[in-house]
Amino acid sequence: MFKNVKLKLMCLMAACASLNGCNVLNSLRMMQINDNVEPVFTEHSRFALDAEYEGEKPYIYATVNGEKLLFLLDTGARFLILMDTPKVQQLNLPRGFDLALRGWGGEGSSQAYQTDIARIDLGGVYFDDMKAAVIPVSKTHYYLREDEAIYDGVIGHDMMRHFTWEFDANNNAIYLSQQPYKPSDNATRLEMSSFLNKISVDGELTFNDSVTVNEPFVIDTGSRHYVKLSTAYVESNDIDISSHRVRAADFGLSGKVEHDRVTLPQLSLGDIDLKNVKVNLIPGDDEDDWWVLGNALMNQFKTVIDYQNDAFYLEPQAPFVTDYNLLGLELRKVRSGEFVVRYVFPHLPTSNTDIKAGDIVTLIDGAPTTSISLSEYNDIASIEGEHLICISRDDACYKIKSEEIPGYSVVK
Repeated sequence: MFKNVKLKLMCLMAACASLNGCNVLNSLRMMQINDNVEPVFTEHSRFALDAEYEGEKPYIYATVNGEKLLFLLDTGARFLILMDTPKVQQLNLPRGFDLALRGWGGEGSSQAYQTDIARIDLGGVYFDDMKAAVIPVSKTHYYLREDEAIYDGVIGHDMMRHFTWEFDANNNAIYLSQQPYKPSDNATRLEMSSFLNKISVDGELTFNDSVTVNEPFVIDTGSRHYVKLSTAYVESNDIDISSHRVRAADFGLSGKVEHDRVTLPQLSLGDIDLKNVKVNLIPGDDEDDWWVLGNALMNQFKTVIDYQNDAFYLEPQAPFVTDYNLLGLELRKVRSGEFVVRYVFPHLPTSNTDIKAGDIVTLIDGAPTTSISLSEYNDIASIEGEHLICISRDDACYKIKSEEIPGYSVVK
């Protein structure tokens, strides 16, 4: 997976070095800027964080310069990031060098800048003199509206690499430890590799009866999906996928990326075999890109990332299940507590209504959306049957009947 990364990195740095104030080179600089900052423990060596899960993603509360903020824990992020939410703006952080940050999507980089943080405290361990990136959310491609920024920042590799992290979504718990993990008897241990502030484990993905491939998969706790894979690998190797394809979209720092979602027969991680796994086929020119494991998969286990011992553990908690958005309606929370429509899947039931991106959803099945979490909505969208969706525009309501999709949500 990483066989071409060093060459690409050298070419990128050579190109940027010739430009005055190259934002991309500054982004590479951020990857090492906190290398000498060490954590200071004020509690026991293992303790529970103030945590919550929303829409499959893990969040924790931490204080920055004394202000309590909500952070996404994201192993896919290379360094600490703050959004310019109202709480972050109140901190009046200094502006340092400019950055250009990329992520999913094809609309270009999001502009950002470096800043200095006196202290970030996770509630039992803190860091002093950290450097972070600040992303002006009103200018990033990730958001349609500024008030979609319901969390204040992202804790990435430069902080997470110091600890062992225990993710237990079923019990809404996250533990941090400075000690090696002691697994239970039913835990599967996978060797974990780290390169360019990303972590990965080997997995075996079955495409059809004759094609099974072993590759490193990046562990991405910032992704709400099951598996992401580059279309370039499928196309370059002329791999047949028999699954029905559903057109969908995802959003990252580089904007919207439309893609196909399919169901593949099996993914094996060590001695764990997962049947009928949903895979997002992300457009790309490099077949090594986008081999990613996300939280929809990992949250069905107790997942442990032990950075100090290069170990990744999965402890089964229940039978593995793949959920599907049968409504074909992609929603995000805004600060009012309501949902904004980000995408309507073509050819799925919602596409037959007048609901469109940017609409505010006020009621779902008679319940105000302010009382429905994103996780609860995802469950609703996966249930076959009739649903009532109401939007603020013209106070319109639509009865939408969702059905199972043969060859996709239902596989023989």
